[in-house]
Amino acid sequence: MKLRYLFSIILSSVLFFSACEEQVTDSWDNIKLSQTYLSIAEEGGSATLTVTATEDWEFVVDDVWPEVIKRDKEGNVESSTPSWLAADKMSGGQGETKVTFSAEATTSGRELELKIKAGDNTQFVRVRQGSMTVTKATVAEIIAGPEGKLYEVKGICTAIANTNYGNWYLKDSSTDQQLYIYGTVDASGKYNWSSFNIEVGDEVTVQGSYVLYGGNTPEFVDATFIKVSKSLVKVITEPATVAKEGGELEVKVAYKGAGVFPTVPEEYRSWVSIVDMQNKPGEPTKIEPNPADTAVVKIAVLPNDGGNREGSVTFVSSGSSVPYAFTQEGAIVALSVADFLAAPEGTALYELTGVVKNIANATYGNFDLVDGTGSVYVYGLTGNGAIGSNDKSFSSLGINEGDVITIIGTRTSYKETPQVGGTAYLKEHVVAAKSATVTEFLAESKGTWCKVTGTIANLVNETYGNFDLVGEDGASVYVYGLTTSYVTKNDKSFANLGLKEGDIVTLVGKRDSYNGEDQVGGPAYYLSHEAGANPWDEAAKFVNGEDAADDALMKEIAAYADAANLYVRVTAVSALDGANYLDVSFCDGNGETAVWWGWTTTGANTYWKEHKGSVDAEGNLTAMQFSFNGEYKDIAVETEKAGDNVVWTLTYPREYLGAYEANGKIYVSSILWNGWDGYWAVPARGNEMLEVTLP
Repeated sequence: MKLRYLFSIILSSVLFFSACEEQVTDSWDNIKLSQTYLSIAEEGGSATLTVTATEDWEFVVDDVWPEVIKRDKEGNVESSTPSWLAADKMSGGQGETKVTFSAEATTSGRELELKIKAGDNTQFVRVRQGSMTVTKATVAEIIAGPEGKLYEVKGICTAIANTNYGNWYLKDSSTDQQLYIYGTVDASGKYNWSSFNIEVGDEVTVQGSYVLYGGNTPEFVDATFIKVSKSLVKVITEPATVAKEGGELEVKVAYKGAGVFPTVPEEYRSWVSIVDMQNKPGEPTKIEPNPADTAVVKIAVLPNDGGNREGSVTFVSSGSSVPYAFTQEGAIVALSVADFLAAPEGTALYELTGVVKNIANATYGNFDLVDGTGSVYVYGLTGNGAIGSNDKSFSSLGINEGDVITIIGTRTSYKETPQVGGTAYLKEHVVAAKSATVTEFLAESKGTWCKVTGTIANLVNETYGNFDLVGEDGASVYVYGLTTSYVTKNDKSFANLGLKEGDIVTLVGKRDSYNGEDQVGGPAYYLSHEAGANPWDEAAKFVNGEDAADDALMKEIAAYADAANLYVRVTAVSALDGANYLDVSFCDGNGETAVWWGWTTTGANTYWKEHKGSVDAEGNLTAMQFSFNGEYKDIAVETEKAGDNVVWTLTYPREYLGAYEANGKIYVSSILWNGWDGYWAVPARGNEMLEVTLP
């Protein structure tokens, strides 16, 4: 309880100010304080404390002082702001040290209890600003008010969580939110729960200082009990669970008012109803001359075709009321992440399948679950096969980032952000992916799922995501489809990933083959990527300048190579798009034996000597062919209109270039012909050739 102690409430201002008289308090031999209570005016100011010590001392830092720390559910710091109280020193040594506390003006009283550590001993000093007068308020007014202010509130006890310290929930009619009473003390400050005689349904008045624990839970810490007004009606029957097939509940209710009246809240009336009630008068005795009467109420619950659900019936007797809550089992509903996010909060169980990403806590199992429709945070996963407290079994499940799992959980939220709660449990480990390099992947047996990282090359299909994945060691494997998340059939979601050649992508895919060729099958699904450099930015290139006269109409030739292909890009002014022949010339790495071939740029399958090209309906060049060892070979061509220019990008498989390679290099140039009447070249008139290194 004391681990989260934030404020202690001092109800008597008389005691407070008498305690502020200047004196050296009874204390430890190694550290003494001039005062244990200090006061600062409401309009702001300062107060001084003298610490007398025989050794080094320091203030204990916590989440309340000197910084107010807000943490998430895993204990990670979300924000840090200075406390309202400042100190000019946080530590000292032997002898006397004066510490000055200061605070800005405030409109309400507030206080902090600070700890000073010297050796193995701890001293306490409480600093108050302004008057800690009690303000009577509703729960809504408390939540809207400042933290640290002293309030008195009256409401109904809706649930009791702990009877050692007195932890329970208080609710009134001002808001749907509840105030958590984290500890209840008597006037002397002692935990004395049994003496308060608080039961669910009673109206209770307490005083306490308001805090917002964890940034989202309204609380009183160690609230002081004032009084209780006993409810005239009490449910005797313990909460129950109804089978999903439906049935009847029998609930016993004791009451002292003028009869008891059960009602079903509007939101439950479609499946909950009152079917019978029998009353039994109490029998007076010498010990209990005014006993409670008893009602036995039968509640009918219809079958449940959905997920788990909660229901309740309210019992009213002469102004007092108390709810009886119950749950009904239901079917586990399988949902996509998007549909889960749209579902209402509650006890209904949902089945979700997705990819594990961003594991934030490997002890409790906190991570993002991603499918093709979205992402949701899973606040804890266990392997115990049941919704409940977290047993820290996640680390034994063998789940890694990139795996596909099916889980069962409830729809909850944190700071209004939907999440999977429960704690959820694992139903099935659909894909357990092992990390592998491209080389290691190729050595795996068929059907093995692996997480692999490599560079995208030769992107041949941007609809389904087909490309070569090249590892750091140069090993390459064909990826037969990549999707945004795990699917059994390619959903054409590759375009949504924004990937391009040169990007370094991490994916999960299955070791497969087609026609004897190794490949990543599945289809593979995406995990992450790093944007790669645009290879054209580093490509070798010639640019014709304006002084190249007519040849300036051929703007540029650029080329680069990877392990699979040579890529050549030719740029010309759009007016030359209708020229007859586009020639690409090669010279080997020794600078000898210049060879060349040309293709038509107009007319489908039009021949000039042994060469031909293909165009689409818009006249864009899409493919070319040339003779290789006596056979025609296809060269893929992409045509792009870029402003006033036309750009042709040609892809040559490396295996076609063996005759033109030497010393790891090849030389390239280009000419565009318009019949025999004119031609344009880069570099100008073809006097030089572009040197390309072949990795």
